[in-house]
Amino acid sequence: MSTKEIGMRHSERLWHLAYKYGMGSSFDGMWVEGLEVAEVAERLGGAVAGECGWADLLKGVGEGTGVVWAGRLNGDWTQVVHLGVEALDVEPLSEGNRRALRFGWHVNGVGDLVYAVDGACVTVFGVTRPGGRRGREPQALDPYAEGLRFDLQDSSWENDPDLPPGWREYSAWEEARLEGDLPDDAYDDMPPEWSDLLELAVNGYSPPLAACITSALTLVGRVTGRELDEAWMREIHTRFLFER
Repeated sequence: MSTKEIGMRHSERLWHLAYKYGMGSSFDGMWVEGLEVAEVAERLGGAVAGECGWADLLKGVGEGTGVVWAGRLNGDWTQVVHLGVEALDVEPLSEGNRRALRFGWHVNGVGDLVYAVDGACVTVFGVTRPGGRRGREPQALDPYAEGLRFDLQDSSWENDPDLPPGWREYSAWEEARLEGDLPDDAYDDMPPEWSDLLELAVNGYSPPLAACITSALTLVGRVTGRELDEAWMREIHTRFLFER
Protein backbone atom coordinates (compact mmCIF):
# COMPACT_ATOMS: atom_id res chain seq x y z
CA MET A 1 0.00 0.00 0.00
CA SER A 2 1.33 3.44 -0.89
CA THR A 3 2.03 6.30 1.49
CA LYS A 4 -0.85 8.21 -0.04
CA GLU A 5 -3.22 5.32 0.62
CA ILE A 6 -2.28 4.96 4.27
CA GLY A 7 -2.23 8.71 4.92
CA MET A 8 0.65 11.09 5.48
CA ARG A 9 1.11 14.32 7.37
CA HIS A 10 2.85 17.05 5.38
CA SER A 11 5.25 17.44 8.29
CA GLU A 12 6.43 13.84 7.69
CA ARG A 13 6.70 13.88 3.91
CA LEU A 14 10.49 13.55 3.59
CA TRP A 15 10.67 10.63 6.01
CA HIS A 16 8.06 8.91 3.87
CA LEU A 17 10.13 9.61 0.78
CA ALA A 18 13.17 7.99 2.41
CA TYR A 19 10.98 5.06 3.48
CA LYS A 20 9.75 4.59 -0.08
CA TYR A 21 13.35 4.03 -1.14
CA GLY A 22 14.15 1.64 1.69
CA MET A 23 15.76 4.21 4.00
CA GLY A 24 13.05 4.62 6.64
CA SER A 25 15.19 3.15 9.40
CA SER A 26 18.63 4.15 8.10
CA PHE A 27 19.82 7.13 6.08
CA ASP A 28 23.12 8.98 5.74
CA GLY A 29 23.40 12.09 3.63
CA MET A 30 25.82 14.92 2.95
CA TRP A 31 25.52 18.10 0.93
CA VAL A 32 28.45 20.13 -0.35
CA GLU A 33 28.60 23.48 -2.07
CA GLY A 34 30.70 24.09 -5.15
CA LEU A 35 32.25 20.66 -5.70
CA GLU A 36 31.83 18.38 -8.69
CA VAL A 37 31.04 14.75 -7.95
CA ALA A 38 34.51 13.48 -8.91
CA GLU A 39 36.11 15.83 -6.41
CA VAL A 40 33.65 14.72 -3.73
CA ALA A 41 34.81 11.14 -4.31
CA GLU A 42 38.45 12.19 -4.18
CA ARG A 43 38.04 14.10 -0.92
CA LEU A 44 36.15 11.24 0.70
CA GLY A 45 38.64 8.65 -0.53
CA GLY A 46 36.23 6.56 -2.60
CA ALA A 47 36.78 4.86 -5.95
CA VAL A 48 34.41 5.99 -8.69
CA ALA A 49 32.52 2.98 -10.08
CA GLY A 50 30.39 4.44 -12.86
CA GLU A 51 26.86 5.77 -12.92
CA CYS A 52 23.62 4.06 -12.01
CA GLY A 53 20.08 4.49 -10.80
CA TRP A 54 18.92 3.75 -7.27
CA ALA A 55 17.66 0.27 -8.16
CA ASP A 56 21.16 -0.77 -9.31
CA LEU A 57 23.13 0.96 -6.58
CA LEU A 58 24.13 -2.26 -4.80
CA LYS A 59 24.39 -4.40 -7.93
CA GLY A 60 27.67 -6.30 -7.98
CA VAL A 61 28.80 -4.85 -4.66
CA GLY A 62 30.43 -7.39 -2.37
CA GLU A 63 29.95 -7.74 1.35
CA GLY A 64 32.15 -5.34 3.26
CA THR A 65 31.98 -2.64 0.60
CA GLY A 66 30.34 0.68 1.32
CA VAL A 67 28.55 2.59 -1.42
CA VAL A 68 28.14 6.31 -2.03
CA TRP A 69 25.70 7.75 -4.57
CA ALA A 70 26.30 11.37 -5.48
CA GLY A 71 24.84 13.81 -7.98
CA ARG A 72 24.26 17.48 -8.57
CA LEU A 73 21.32 18.83 -6.62
CA ASN A 74 21.32 22.16 -8.44
CA GLY A 75 23.85 24.56 -9.90
CA ASP A 76 25.60 25.10 -6.57
CA TRP A 77 25.21 21.94 -4.48
CA THR A 78 25.98 18.23 -4.75
CA GLN A 79 23.95 15.70 -2.77
CA VAL A 80 25.54 12.55 -1.38
CA VAL A 81 23.74 9.47 -0.05
CA HIS A 82 25.85 6.69 1.43
CA LEU A 83 25.09 3.13 2.45
CA GLY A 84 27.24 0.98 4.69
CA VAL A 85 29.92 3.65 5.03
CA GLU A 86 30.69 4.68 8.57
CA ALA A 87 32.15 7.91 9.91
CA LEU A 88 32.52 9.95 6.73
CA ASP A 89 33.71 13.38 7.82
CA VAL A 90 31.92 16.34 6.32
CA GLU A 91 34.58 18.91 7.19
CA PRO A 92 36.98 18.00 4.33
CA LEU A 93 34.17 18.60 1.83
CA SER A 94 33.88 22.20 3.00
CA GLU A 95 37.56 23.06 2.59
CA GLY A 96 38.22 25.97 0.23
CA ASN A 97 35.68 28.35 1.73
CA ARG A 98 32.75 26.06 0.98
CA ARG A 99 29.74 25.00 3.02
CA ALA A 100 28.74 21.40 3.71
CA LEU A 101 26.15 19.57 5.82
CA ARG A 102 25.77 16.04 7.15
CA PHE A 103 22.66 14.39 8.55
CA GLY A 104 21.40 10.88 9.11
CA TRP A 105 19.52 8.47 11.32
CA HIS A 106 19.63 4.78 12.22
CA VAL A 107 17.67 2.29 14.28
CA ASN A 108 19.48 3.48 17.40
CA GLY A 109 18.45 7.11 16.97
CA VAL A 110 18.61 10.30 14.96
CA GLY A 111 21.97 11.99 14.49
CA ASP A 112 22.71 15.68 14.77
CA LEU A 113 22.75 17.94 11.73
CA VAL A 114 26.38 19.02 11.28
CA TYR A 115 27.22 22.24 9.43
CA ALA A 116 30.81 22.84 8.29
CA VAL A 117 32.39 25.88 6.66
CA ASP A 118 35.89 26.14 5.19
CA GLY A 119 37.13 22.89 6.69
CA ALA A 120 35.77 23.33 10.20
CA CYS A 121 32.61 22.32 12.04
CA VAL A 122 30.58 25.45 12.73
CA THR A 123 27.28 24.15 14.12
CA VAL A 124 25.97 20.92 15.58
CA PHE A 125 22.19 21.16 15.46
CA GLY A 126 20.18 18.74 17.58
CA VAL A 127 17.14 17.86 15.48
CA THR A 128 15.22 16.04 18.23
CA ARG A 129 15.89 18.45 21.11
CA PRO A 130 14.38 21.95 21.16
CA GLY A 131 17.23 24.44 21.34
CA GLY A 132 19.90 21.74 21.09
CA ARG A 133 22.77 23.68 19.56
CA ARG A 134 26.53 23.71 20.00
CA GLY A 135 29.66 24.62 18.09
CA ARG A 136 31.58 27.74 17.18
CA GLU A 137 28.41 29.36 15.84
CA PRO A 138 25.57 27.44 17.52
CA GLN A 139 22.80 29.62 16.06
CA ALA A 140 24.08 29.68 12.46
CA LEU A 141 21.28 27.44 11.14
CA ASP A 142 18.47 29.02 13.14
CA PRO A 143 17.38 31.36 10.30
CA TYR A 144 16.55 28.25 8.26
CA ALA A 145 14.60 26.55 11.06
CA GLU A 146 11.55 28.79 11.29
CA GLY A 147 8.29 26.85 11.55
CA LEU A 148 9.99 23.45 11.74
CA ARG A 149 9.61 20.82 14.48
CA PHE A 150 12.60 19.60 16.43
CA ASP A 151 11.09 17.89 19.47
CA LEU A 152 10.93 14.11 19.76
CA GLN A 153 8.68 14.50 22.81
CA ASP A 154 6.08 16.55 20.93
CA SER A 155 2.64 14.96 21.41
CA SER A 156 0.64 17.29 19.16
CA TRP A 157 0.46 14.51 16.56
CA GLU A 158 -2.07 12.67 18.73
CA ASN A 159 -4.83 15.02 17.58
CA ASP A 160 -3.74 15.39 13.98
CA PRO A 161 -6.50 14.29 11.56
CA ASP A 162 -3.90 13.50 8.89
CA LEU A 163 -2.32 10.64 10.81
CA PRO A 164 -2.33 7.27 9.06
CA PRO A 165 -5.81 5.87 9.77
CA GLY A 166 -5.76 3.59 12.77
CA TRP A 167 -2.35 4.75 14.02
CA ARG A 168 -3.63 5.89 17.44
CA GLU A 169 -5.31 2.53 18.04
CA TYR A 170 -2.31 0.58 16.76
CA SER A 171 0.06 2.61 18.97
CA ALA A 172 -2.03 1.92 22.07
CA TRP A 173 -2.13 -1.79 21.19
CA GLU A 174 1.63 -1.92 20.60
CA GLU A 175 2.32 -0.13 23.88
CA ALA A 176 0.18 -2.66 25.72
CA ARG A 177 2.02 -5.51 24.00
CA LEU A 178 5.43 -4.13 24.96
CA GLU A 179 4.33 -3.67 28.56
CA GLY A 180 3.31 -7.31 28.73
CA ASP A 181 -0.43 -6.70 28.89
CA LEU A 182 -1.00 -8.85 25.81
CA PRO A 183 -0.03 -12.50 25.18
CA ASP A 184 3.15 -13.47 23.36
CA ASP A 185 1.17 -14.46 20.27
CA ALA A 186 -0.64 -11.11 20.12
CA TYR A 187 0.50 -10.52 16.52
CA ASP A 188 -1.52 -13.54 15.44
CA ASP A 189 -4.69 -11.78 16.56
CA MET A 190 -3.74 -8.31 15.36
CA PRO A 191 -6.40 -6.73 13.10
CA PRO A 192 -5.33 -7.39 9.49
CA GLU A 193 -5.85 -3.74 8.54
CA TRP A 194 -2.91 -2.86 10.82
CA SER A 195 -0.37 -4.78 8.73
CA ASP A 196 0.71 -1.61 6.87
CA LEU A 197 1.04 0.25 10.17
CA LEU A 198 3.20 -2.55 11.55
CA GLU A 199 5.42 -2.30 8.47
CA LEU A 200 5.82 1.44 9.06
CA ALA A 201 6.73 0.85 12.71
CA VAL A 202 9.25 -1.87 11.84
CA ASN A 203 10.89 0.61 9.47
CA GLY A 204 11.31 3.18 12.22
CA TYR A 205 8.16 5.25 11.87
CA SER A 206 6.66 7.29 14.64
CA PRO A 207 4.90 10.64 14.11
CA PRO A 208 7.28 12.81 16.17
CA LEU A 209 10.40 11.11 14.78
CA ALA A 210 9.18 11.43 11.18
CA ALA A 211 8.42 15.10 11.79
CA CYS A 212 11.90 15.75 13.26
CA ILE A 213 13.58 14.01 10.33
CA THR A 214 11.45 15.83 7.78
CA SER A 215 12.21 19.13 9.50
CA ALA A 216 15.95 18.44 9.34
CA LEU A 217 15.80 17.58 5.63
CA THR A 218 13.64 20.65 5.03
CA LEU A 219 16.24 22.80 6.77
CA VAL A 220 18.92 21.30 4.54
CA GLY A 221 16.76 22.11 1.52
CA ARG A 222 16.44 25.71 2.65
CA VAL A 223 20.24 25.99 2.87
CA THR A 224 20.93 24.30 -0.48
CA GLY A 225 17.93 25.59 -2.41
CA ARG A 226 16.43 22.16 -3.09
CA GLU A 227 15.12 19.39 -0.86
CA LEU A 228 15.73 15.70 -1.31
CA ASP A 229 12.93 14.84 -3.74
CA GLU A 230 11.44 12.15 -5.95
CA ALA A 231 12.95 13.61 -9.12
CA TRP A 232 16.50 13.39 -7.76
CA MET A 233 15.98 9.85 -6.51
CA ARG A 234 14.84 8.80 -10.00
CA GLU A 235 17.87 10.22 -11.77
CA ILE A 236 21.15 8.55 -12.68
CA HIS A 237 24.02 9.51 -10.37
CA THR A 238 27.64 8.56 -9.78
CA ARG A 239 28.45 5.57 -7.62
CA PHE A 240 31.71 5.23 -5.75
CA LEU A 241 32.87 2.50 -3.42
CA PHE A 242 34.68 2.21 -0.10
CA GLU A 243 36.32 -0.94 1.20
CA ARG A 244 35.49 -1.21 4.88
